[in-house]
Amino acid sequence: MQLQNVRVLGPAGLSPPTSVAINAAGAADRDASGLILSPGWLDLHAHLRDPGFLHKETLQTGATSAAFGGFTHIVAMANTDPVIDRPELLRELVARAAALPIGVSFVAAVTMGLEGRSLTDAAALRRAGAVALSDDGRHLMDQATLRRALTAAAEAGLPVLIHAQIERLGKGPESEAAAVTQALEAVESVPGARLHIQHVSTHAAVELIRTAKRHRLLVTAEATPHHLALTAQDVTALGPHGAVNPPLRSVDDRDALRLALAEGVIDAIATDHAPHDVGAKAAGANGFHGFETALPVVMGLGLDERVLYRACVERPREIIGQSIDDEWILIDPAAEWIVDGSSFKSRGKNTPFAGRRLRGRIVMTLCHGQVVMERVMQHA
Repeated sequence: MQLQNVRVLGPAGLSPPTSVAINAAGAADRDASGLILSPGWLDLHAHLRDPGFLHKETLQTGATSAAFGGFTHIVAMANTDPVIDRPELLRELVARAAALPIGVSFVAAVTMGLEGRSLTDAAALRRAGAVALSDDGRHLMDQATLRRALTAAAEAGLPVLIHAQIERLGKGPESEAAAVTQALEAVESVPGARLHIQHVSTHAAVELIRTAKRHRLLVTAEATPHHLALTAQDVTALGPHGAVNPPLRSVDDRDALRLALAEGVIDAIATDHAPHDVGAKAAGANGFHGFETALPVVMGLGLDERVLYRACVERPREIIGQSIDDEWILIDPAAEWIVDGSSFKSRGKNTPFAGRRLRGRIVMTLCHGQVVMERVMQHA
């Protein structure tokens, strides 16, 4: 497929309009004036609910939804039922994922059952296909267990992804700061360990991570589109749709995240895609659908294009050791549309952006020479 007059997103930002040949079986050449071609985005943090909660999401529905959102690779967390804490469970998921339209990688648990006590076998999980370890959704490890976990993960060549929240302290900013402090102290004492802080949401955590990076600790961090775009002021209007963990924070917290992202203190944007059925969300279940609104929300932040590339394409792959492999998305940055969760390809329709007019949408997603989605654009 030949794309004429397309701008290409890369490490240096957006190119002038140019002609690009893409490996895409059966796809027609097209004039792409006004469109942006980007390597596919990678989402470091998603909940696919499979196995155990198939009414909320499956590998197939999650992968399809991600493709419609512009993600050509997603990373699924381990808090399923059963928890992905044994190699045989992981091997089964990896085998199933091979048939999906996009890349799906898996994070295995740090501790058995996410209970914070007995460590999983990091080396065996790496051999079974894990790209990282995380007890995301829980953080029950004490300092000694966390150090042992970081040691084992380092020996296996895996990063540890930390759910930055001390559970006994609740969901306030002090809980996040305490968890980040604990994790940074632990990684400082374990040579070669790689630590990744998930869904950073507070100014205090940003400053702790900034200081750690100045001291050259091997730490990376992510923030979600919703924490970068929304604040606690939005929660009242959202009702049950505003329930998320960590909670939406203050304007100061949001602005600190945006600055940290621009500076590279926050390395990546990750959705924390958390699909729920209608009943669960109405009852206050935490989490938002993330895949199909991420791109316009992120593009609406007004980021420098070099930051956009780094946070959505480059750094997520570096963190889990993946390369860009013939994965592309075609974006219409001018397309305006009104969010209607019922149209999502995901089984989870729970979005805080319902009814909002967003700008920017995926036209086409391509993986390994195949067009896995193509949308006929209709401007709202």
